[in-house]
Amino acid sequence: MKDAKKLLDDYKITQKDIENIQSLASFMSAKTEDLADYHYSKIFDNKAAALFVRNEEVLERARKAFVDWFAELLAGNYNPIYFMKLNRIGKVHVKIGLPCEYVNIHMSLIRDFVVEQILKEFEGSPGKAAPLISSLNKALDMNLDIMTRSYRAAEMHQHFLSSRIDNWIISSTKRLVTGFNIILMIGLLVIGVATVFLAVNGLAHLLTGELERGVLTALGSVLILWVIIELLDTQIRHMRGQLFAIKVFVSVALVAELRRVLITSIEHASWQEEGMLAVSVLILGIVFWMISAADRNS
Repeated sequence: MKDAKKLLDDYKITQKDIENIQSLASFMSAKTEDLADYHYSKIFDNKAAALFVRNEEVLERARKAFVDWFAELLAGNYNPIYFMKLNRIGKVHVKIGLPCEYVNIHMSLIRDFVVEQILKEFEGSPGKAAPLISSLNKALDMNLDIMTRSYRAAEMHQHFLSSRIDNWIISSTKRLVTGFNIILMIGLLVIGVATVFLAVNGLAHLLTGELERGVLTALGSVLILWVIIELLDTQIRHMRGQLFAIKVFVSVALVAELRRVLITSIEHASWQEEGMLAVSVLILGIVFWMISAADRNS
């Protein structure tokens, strides 16, 4: 915020301008309530703007703040405290979500109302009205500038905080996802090593003379190991930014069912269980084929 003297200099508001504005208080003070009525009637004419005046309590508080602002404007005591109050007005507008254009529109309406009152007061002396209107316009322009600047600053600050929070959440989530991916890869590696031992254990049956059981058990374990290798390969490609391959997970389920088929063939399971396994393998095979066909077409 610029200092008070610099702001007055920027808008070429001289001591004579301040005296002109103070002289308006002699007849405009009596019109303050009329101005407030006019101001809020225009707000209620605008359905979008009226939404920000939710109830009587909010209206009463806003009306009092408006009357106080106009009285201080006419008092002409443009010191740092006055500018701090204007700055706070812009922040309040951001807080309640009032669009900045509404402030500009209603400042123009306020200007029109006051100018009309000045012209009525000095109807027979246009030469006296002109400098008063000129001084008033300078003060209103300065007020609007400060309110708009504080509005933009508060809006940017609010957006900046929101962006920082959003970025923190996104970056934290990315780190967590990366951590989960690494844990998943380590888990797959551990399962792969365990599957190798499972396959070796299956082959050990060959030494005990259980040839059929050893071969089929080892074959099922090798199928699982192949799937784990596929999962690891898919996970590596996914971490490098490639598309996630859902087909691999269907193949996991399919291989798991095939392994159960191999095991049940050794254990001589009931025909109902073998039938259910056959149906599940058929369904998974169809799903695998459909996904593969879709991948080829894409």
